[in-house]
Amino acid sequence: MDGSVVPNKEDLCDALLGKVPNKFQGGRIDMKWLETNFKDLPLNVPNDGKEQYTRAFILRLIGDILMSDKTRNMVDIMWLLHLADFKGCGRLIWESTVLAMLYRELCRVTELDKMSISACLLLLQSWA
Repeated sequence: MDGSVVPNKEDLCDALLGKVPNKFQGGRIDMKWLETNFKDLPLNVPNDGKEQYTRAFILRLIGDILMSDKTRNMVDIMWLLHLADFKGCGRLIWESTVLAMLYRELCRVTELDKMSISACLLLLQSWA
């Protein structure tokens, strides 16, 4: 993926994960689908297969711990774009990304919804 054109969701999943979910919810992938399809790395997998499983594992970490939604059942597919090139993902400023996500969540918080800010607070606490 050269980064000049943003592919559709199906093409992105096919190219970077080697599998496409049956359905998407907006721009998000079901975490259970990731777990079911990428639970155990088979023996004798070629390098591109290892990269696909690694991307799926990182997506699960992002969706479950780092930048989870309120239900912790979905992960935004936009993170897959950042995992296309592992060398490039090392150049992403993850701290700024987490703080931006935290700010976005804080802006969405209502009086009734104060306790569901997101797991970004976990990272914020660990940095403090």
